[in-house]
Amino acid sequence: MINKYNARLLLIPKLAQVLRLFGNSWSRLGDKWGREVILAQANEIISTSDFDNVKKSEPALDIIFLTMIGGHGYNTSVDIALGLALKARGHQVRFVICDQQLSACEVKKANNRKNWESLCSKCWSYGKAVYARFGLSVIKVSELIAGRSPLSDPGRWKEIVEASLLKHFGKGVLDDSPEVQSRRVEYQKSVETSHLIGEALVELNPDRVLMSHGIYSTWGPQRELLNQANVPLVTFSKCKKKHTEKFNWTTSADWWDVSNEWERVKEIPLSEEQNHQLDKYLDSRRDHSSDTLKYNFGKPESRTQTFQRLGLNDGMPTFVAYTNVLWDAASAQREIVFSDPISWIIETIQWFADHQDRQLVVKVHPAEVVIGTNQPFASIIEERIAQLPKNVRIIQPQEKVNSWSIMEIADLGLVHTSTIGMEMPLENIPCAVVSRTHYRGRGFTFDVDTKAKYFDLIENWDRNRFDEAQSKKYARRYAYLLFERYQLPWPFFHEPKHTDVRAMNFSTVEELANHPVMDLICGSVETKQDFLLPASPEEARRFWQ
Repeated sequence: MINKYNARLLLIPKLAQVLRLFGNSWSRLGDKWGREVILAQANEIISTSDFDNVKKSEPALDIIFLTMIGGHGYNTSVDIALGLALKARGHQVRFVICDQQLSACEVKKANNRKNWESLCSKCWSYGKAVYARFGLSVIKVSELIAGRSPLSDPGRWKEIVEASLLKHFGKGVLDDSPEVQSRRVEYQKSVETSHLIGEALVELNPDRVLMSHGIYSTWGPQRELLNQANVPLVTFSKCKKKHTEKFNWTTSADWWDVSNEWERVKEIPLSEEQNHQLDKYLDSRRDHSSDTLKYNFGKPESRTQTFQRLGLNDGMPTFVAYTNVLWDAASAQREIVFSDPISWIIETIQWFADHQDRQLVVKVHPAEVVIGTNQPFASIIEERIAQLPKNVRIIQPQEKVNSWSIMEIADLGLVHTSTIGMEMPLENIPCAVVSRTHYRGRGFTFDVDTKAKYFDLIENWDRNRFDEAQSKKYARRYAYLLFERYQLPWPFFHEPKHTDVRAMNFSTVEELANHPVMDLICGSVETKQDFLLPASPEEARRFWQ
């Protein structure tokens, strides 16, 4: 299989170069022939680029990208775009790529064990080929860790191993089957390799390290070791809005970190134009027309229609709990009140079974059918609750029920880490948060930290405890910061499907490097500033051109 793929890496770029002569666009060629077309496009970009036509930054920095998975089309393309721009600005740029050294990683899927070796080889083949075509320097993992002593404490990264296993199996809670035990051994080997990479990077002591996500066995140990050594580190990932990217200093990319700027702007009222811009985006959230993925199904309904649809009593206090995808990094290992998200929901249902004077709706996250899961929440509830109480209604992820309609029947929302927890206060609906999430403690949610406080809040819920005006004030300021300034435009790819990059949307390196948003990102990397658009909508507009 790998010989066939290596042949594809040779033939597709040659075919694309020929077809390019007949006036075909790179995006059209990519749609037809796949991401390997980028190898041919790289030759054209580099051969027609003038690196001297980009402003240089002083001092020149030593920048290392911890790419690792060279065959991940989206993350590799982000690395290449950033790397080309930083290189054009005069910095030394190198990319650490795994040359088949990780025993388990995101490329090696749980249900495809027999093909791991060929998938790994294909990943490495694409990675080394595409970086070479763009003229970018690669550091092989095998070279980086050669001669290093094994990890002395194998259990040091236990939490990272377990988080990696959750993603690998697509579950939130694992059994102790032979298969799980076997994969745990493989992921343990991977984190040990990643630990050695982290040690090597600390010794190299670059001026900056950039990496995708910074989580799981592929990047987690390196991020923590680099942070401990105070090596300036940036993580990045795709955002909610279409064609946007977000960047963090030090934290993993599953954490939406705007803490520094929030302290500066939380007491500053939004302007009329800012309010208008925020309202426009919030309206689009109802059908996700401006977002990368669509999670909201069904058309909005009135309160009466929603109560009737769900078979609930519109005169009874109603509480709505919103679940997360169990294996997702934004959900896993964030517990404060309960041991895990499953325990939270099961214990909440059991509590409502003993309190028939109020009712509970559990809305299972639609992402279970959008991005997938091997541990559906509703199935877990069915297994653990023999007879669902009459005052509890489960909304399946595929049901065409509009999230905002469900939100509007809630007297109090209950969330683990879901974004809906910050959206409810925007609609003047109170929400209680039981776990660690980026919007906890921002002044617009009820942040409980024990089971006693959680159940007491539900039992003695009184709308008068909710300061609607103050909550909405802070929720809107936070939402503007998060949705309108933190998510940076990323127009540099032709991406016909989610994360499927088929071509670059720039013709030369100077076009890329001189784009306002790339100038902002590179400048922030150089000066260690936060990665944010200007607060003024008028000033921010030029970044979207």
